[in-house]
Amino acid sequence: MTKIEKIKEIVENNNGILSTKVLDENNIHRQYLKKLVDEGYLIKVSRGLYVKPDKDINEFYVIGEQYKSGIFSHNTALYFYDLTDRTPFSLDMTFTSNVRVSNYMLSPHYVNKERFEIGLTIKEFEDGTKIKVYDMERTICDIIRDRNKIDSQIFNSALKGYMKRKDKNLNLLYEYAKKFSILKILKMYLEVLA
Repeated sequence: MTKIEKIKEIVENNNGILSTKVLDENNIHRQYLKKLVDEGYLIKVSRGLYVKPDKDINEFYVIGEQYKSGIFSHNTALYFYDLTDRTPFSLDMTFTSNVRVSNYMLSPHYVNKERFEIGLTIKEFEDGTKIKVYDMERTICDIIRDRNKIDSQIFNSALKGYMKRKDKNLNLLYEYAKKFSILKILKMYLEVLA
């Protein structure tokens, strides 16, 4: 099998997507990638990420690949859980406090390393792509922690929507709230909604 055939096999097995990281893992020189781009077999969508021209790739996946050290959170996560009907203008991502991000498409949030992976989960889209996002309970904790920075209508709607859901996990929510030192505030909001 030639290097070009190997790349095409990787692309086909990965839903029409190729990252330069995968090339490096397979010890394939990037000159072959350039040849496939020149031929029109692949197009570059962002640094280190290539797709077949007929592949309709979602922006969440592209941003997630560009910022692998981040996790989708806050309003963006609310959108994934249908806890807001507003499509986010900018994408919320959380990073460890030692990372700094500047991108007009992102609203970065920062936490210490100990709290960073609390509630981390993987969301898979219909096209087979995956992103890192916080679970629903972590997302509720995040918006309570940043309640002064979030639109009050989105905030109230998200809390009411969460409380109506059958798949909510109040025990997990309380556990996270303790870890983030917001248990008292959480209980106050939940009493108002009850």
